[in-house]
Amino acid sequence: MGKKDAEAWLDFAKDDLDAAKYLLGMEKRSLEIICYHCQQCAEKALKGLYALEGVEIPRTHDFGVLVAGIKMVCDVSDLMSELAQLQPFAVSVRYPYEMELLPGDDEKAISSTDVIYARCMKYVNLKTG
Repeated sequence: MGKKDAEAWLDFAKDDLDAAKYLLGMEKRSLEIICYHCQQCAEKALKGLYALEGVEIPRTHDFGVLVAGIKMVCDVSDLMSELAQLQPFAVSVRYPYEMELLPGDDEKAISSTDVIYARCMKYVNLKTG
């Protein structure tokens, strides 16, 4: 693990963010899919920090677990409000009628994801120069 793996995770995360933004522009939006891609981007970006630091990447969707596990080398706990907004989209939106989304929830999710992704990218760039 290291820089190459971290960059692969962040590229993988960026694909989800790009997909969410693309879907946002569609005439008939699928809020569930947009929000799911946002959650996936944030999860993969955090896992990129694990890869950078050579820490075993946990197989979890739980942002609390992910943040706690990487805190020793990279404290991203200040992102918890953004992460908490995305946490419900890990599983619930994958099932019909599990969760009610409102117009604008997708835009809020993208906004939070932009913040999380940018922070993870900044950390990787600072660490790798």
